[in-house]
Amino acid sequence: MNALQTLQPTAVKVAEVIEYMMIEEMGLTAPERYEMLERDGRYYLTASFNPLALGRSLKAYEDPDVARRLRAALGNLPVAITHKTGTHYVVLLSGSLSLPKTVEIPGFGERDVFRLGMGLRGEVALPAAQLKNVIIGAGQGAGKSNIQTLLVHQARAFGWKLFLSDPDGHTFNPDVWNGLAAAPVASSPGDLLEVLDRVFTEIADRVALFRAAARGGIPPADITAYNQIGTPLPRMALVVDEANSYLGNKKIFGHMADLLRRGRKWGLHVFLSGHEWHKETVPAEVNDMLETRIGLSVASEQTSAVVLRSSRWGRWVMGKPAGRGILRTNAYRPVQFYLVTEAMEREWLGQETTPPALPDHEADLVRRAIAETEGKMTIEQLRLWGISDWTARTLLEQYEARGWLERDATQGNGRYVTRKLADLVSNHQTAQTVSNPQMWSQTVSNRSQTPNMGVAD
Repeated sequence: MNALQTLQPTAVKVAEVIEYMMIEEMGLTAPERYEMLERDGRYYLTASFNPLALGRSLKAYEDPDVARRLRAALGNLPVAITHKTGTHYVVLLSGSLSLPKTVEIPGFGERDVFRLGMGLRGEVALPAAQLKNVIIGAGQGAGKSNIQTLLVHQARAFGWKLFLSDPDGHTFNPDVWNGLAAAPVASSPGDLLEVLDRVFTEIADRVALFRAAARGGIPPADITAYNQIGTPLPRMALVVDEANSYLGNKKIFGHMADLLRRGRKWGLHVFLSGHEWHKETVPAEVNDMLETRIGLSVASEQTSAVVLRSSRWGRWVMGKPAGRGILRTNAYRPVQFYLVTEAMEREWLGQETTPPALPDHEADLVRRAIAETEGKMTIEQLRLWGISDWTARTLLEQYEARGWLERDATQGNGRYVTRKLADLVSNHQTAQTVSNPQMWSQTVSNRSQTPNMGVAD
């Protein structure tokens, strides 16, 4: 006799209790069908409803209090309400609902789908459209940096544009991430304001692209709609560590609130994290726009209650081992978040990734430099071409860190376009053209044969 057959008498008794409680105690309609199933060594009874036969609002059947009352009547057997393909009650008949201990991320998954960890019913993963804006609260050693790393490395693997702020330069070492992110890693309030300005500039560029892609005068509704009709744009992630220490700055707070309010349409996701969060730090105008919430063990119950917006779940995470916490989206889910090891990070950071596509205006600047200045790019020259000092400096630092520009000691230590960047621009498809494309192509070819001209092979 197999386990399902052995448990059948228990399942019958459970079904009888559910029938009695639903009809006699709650005045509701009983489930239409019961089914026993096995998954991961656990055995369940599923009670399903026919929504057409209920004759009343489903809210009465999906009320968490119904699950609580059934659980009490069944001697505290775990009861869950699920909403996929209809309303179902799931009762655990055998086995225990427990989270695994430390579990390493098994690798990256489908594009724009974030693998977060293991829950009570298997892997927890969220598509980018459901990840939304994120707030993370965790005490020292609880796993905050690990979750940041977990999110950012996946975003990088998906080809997202990254804008990072790390006051200690520990989770996102500028020596490494300046060459991977879309702007240098911010380490001070002034740096963060410059990064936020860079994000606003990126959004302004996208506003123009959306408007140009309008059909019948109506622009695409969001980045998903735009990417279906235009050259796909990468999503963006603005990641701010110890964000609570910055939000006291009125200018930063105002910019952050604006980006949280309007950024997702243009493909921006904001990830804010901190060891301490208070109601004064995260007022309603910001709090309501941080729809994905992650709470780990913290020193103060108040912090987890602010992050999770629930005193009960705030108490639940207290004292939990590193990496174990609550994910709140449209429901609360206990999760053992995946661990990213140092060996994994070294491997990922050492991997050669597909170079990010250059925006048209940047590609044109590089072409112009090759055509007019033999590949030399300086702040002064970019200023003459209409680029602000800060944007020019950021652009040059970013290009140099990526190996796209190289200094030539024989030419005053100036920065010159490398073969890597020239090839990237050569393959760049754009509707705009330069006046003499053969000229810049030939110039790069000539410079690559002249050691003193600074173009790297």
